[in-house]
Amino acid sequence: MKRGRFSIAFELIMRVEVGQLTASEAARQMGVSRKTFYQRMRRGLEGMAAALTPRPSGRPVKERDTEKEALLAQTAQLQGEKLELQRILRVRELLRKARIKDAKGTEKKTGAGGQSNRGG
Repeated sequence: MKRGRFSIAFELIMRVEVGQLTASEAARQMGVSRKTFYQRMRRGLEGMAAALTPRPSGRPVKERDTEKEALLAQTAQLQGEKLELQRILRVRELLRKARIKDAKGTEKKTGAGGQSNRGG
């Protein structure tokens, strides 16, 4: 089975940690400078320590973005107001058209029961 470069790096770091290999020799085997080896070793050990640190069980709690939530609520409210205003404008337009037709005498408005709204 072929080993990946990460497993090789892990093995080299562990061998340096236990004193089986020098940092210079491990760096040479990895094909990097000694300084780069130490940087990778530090990052690897920090990552391993973080992975081994106990965490609460279950899914991680999502952080709440209160500003985003407030903006979403405001957007929903404004969309509702927009719809209401669009309805009002539509009703006004229908009333305006009805008045124009009535003024021309082409069509009379009727109330309930088909009777004219003008006293008659």
